[in-house]
Amino acid sequence: MSVYLQGSIIESEVRFLNPDTNTAADPTTVEFRYQIAGQSPTAAITYTSATIPAVGVIAKLGIGWYKTWIDSTSFIGKTLEMWDGLGTGQAPGDRWFEVIARGSE
Repeated sequence: MSVYLQGSIIESEVRFLNPDTNTAADPTTVEFRYQIAGQSPTAAITYTSATIPAVGVIAKLGIGWYKTWIDSTSFIGKTLEMWDGLGTGQAPGDRWFEVIARGSE
């Protein structure tokens, strides 16, 4: 599990694959959300057409390859990031990371 200091910008990326051919594929819809332990998941961010990632923006970097940023300024704790692809592609499993307070390192 990766550990970040509170206030860090955390990069999250995913690569979607066509399950029949195991090759890169773009799903019809790409969504991202994260959930801090003990809280409800954030609202989903949906890819529109961006090519440069930012906080709250999913960017497409290549066929099946997407990235977004998470601003950890307002939270601490174990966090689950979740990518969803609807349509042709499928995402790899979810990933946990932890945000710790500055001075806790």
